Amino acid sequence: MDWRALALAALVAGPLPAAAADQFQIKLRGITIGTLTVDHSRDADRFDFRSQFHTSGVAGVVKKVQFIMQSRGLLSGHLPIPRSYGERMDTGQRVSNAAITFPSGDRRWDPNTAMVYALSPRPREAGCALDRRLFDGERTNDLSLVEVARTASTITCTGSMTRVAGYSAEELEKRRHELRLTYTARGDAYVLTEVRTQTVYGDVTITPR
Repeated sequence: MDWRALALAALVAGPLPAAAADQFQIKLRGITIGTLTVDHSRDADRFDFRSQFHTSGVAGVVKKVQFIMQSRGLLSGHLPIPRSYGERMDTGQRVSNAAITFPSGDRRWDPNTAMVYALSPRPREAGCALDRRLFDGERTNDLSLVEVARTASTITCTGSMTRVAGYSAEELEKRRHELRLTYTARGDAYVLTEVRTQTVYGDVTITPR
C-alpha cells in the first residue's frame, strides 16, 4: 500500500452518530510518526466510517501529512457497500478536497472504507481475505488479501495494493506495495494486532494503541 492509501485525507460534511473510536500508532522504519483515529459506526444495515491522521514529531523523516476522510453506505452482512466518500488531504506535496458517490451496483470501494474495514474488529467467519478495486475520485488501486495462516488464536492475511490508473508515469514505476495483516481472536470476533506495509517512504507498521 502506498502512503496515499495509508494517509489519504477525506471529509464528508455532517456529524457522525455515536461510534466506536479506536486509535492506532503509525511507525515508519521503527519511528513513531503519528496517530490514526478511526470511528466505525454501524447499525442494522448502514455504516459511517471516519478516520483522521496527522504526523507529529517527525521533522526530516516524512513531510507533514494530515487528513480526514469519511465514507458512508450500506451493509451486506459484515461487508460495507460504500455510497459516498469525501476527503480533505494535505500530504506536504499535494492538497486535495473531494467528494464522490458510488451508484447502485458499483462494487468499488473508496480508500477509507477499505482501511477502516481492515482495522476494525470483524466476525470470525469473515476471516481476513479481501479482493476489491478502490477508487478515490482520481486514482484506482487493486487491493488483494489472502489468508496464509490460522491458529486457534490468530489469523494472518498477506497481499498487495497495486496502482492501476490515475498515477503519473513516475509513480507507476512502483506499482505494487506488499501488505501483511494479523488479527487475534477475541470472543466471536477477530481484532487487529498489526499491519505491515510498504510505502514510498519505507516500511510502515500500524498497531492499536
